[in-house]
Amino acid sequence: MLNIGVFDFNFGNLKSIIQILNNLPINLNLYIINKNFNNFEKLNKIIIPGQGTPYTLIKEFLKFDFIKIKNLFNNVKILGICVGKQIFYEKSDELNTKCLNYLENFVSSFNFKNNKIPNIGWNKIYIIKKHKLLNGIKSGDFFYFSHTFYIINKNYNFIYSFSKYNIFYPSIFIKNNLFLVQFHPEKSFKKGYKIFYNFCFW
Repeated sequence: MLNIGVFDFNFGNLKSIIQILNNLPINLNLYIINKNFNNFEKLNKIIIPGQGTPYTLIKEFLKFDFIKIKNLFNNVKILGICVGKQIFYEKSDELNTKCLNYLENFVSSFNFKNNKIPNIGWNKIYIIKKHKLLNGIKSGDFFYFSHTFYIINKNYNFIYSFSKYNIFYPSIFIKNNLFLVQFHPEKSFKKGYKIFYNFCFW
């Protein structure tokens, strides 16, 4: 039996994620993780929804038993969405936030005049490496994005796709137990559904 936990920060697209997980053809138990949750040892995988700011997410994590959270992050597979991706880096320019520092490099803001900020809407991903998490996903497929900040990452070893919004930036990052996406799979219809399906079978 697969046990998946989804963090509930009172914001993010929690209902959409739950609806997708409940419709997957997979035998799973779904746990909603809030500050009163105490069954971390049951979880095989976790999902971190992606709205808000790195500051607000880090602030929410501090309400938990941080030793348990760190142990959880080190030992289960994680799907981090948008801001849920960004918090794993060293720091973010958004409110000058110190992040979890699991990964090198930092989060910066789009800073140009030609395109509107934030980047909201459908955009392509350009896959540069294969991974079983990307089964059924092709380079050039469209996903739904909503963000002002992006990862500045000079280490290409764990980048699996880029997207373009005036500049190219990493949109899928996979390393060890981390599966981090800049777009919102819960708003990306069939392709987003496939992302959740692949994550559950990973």
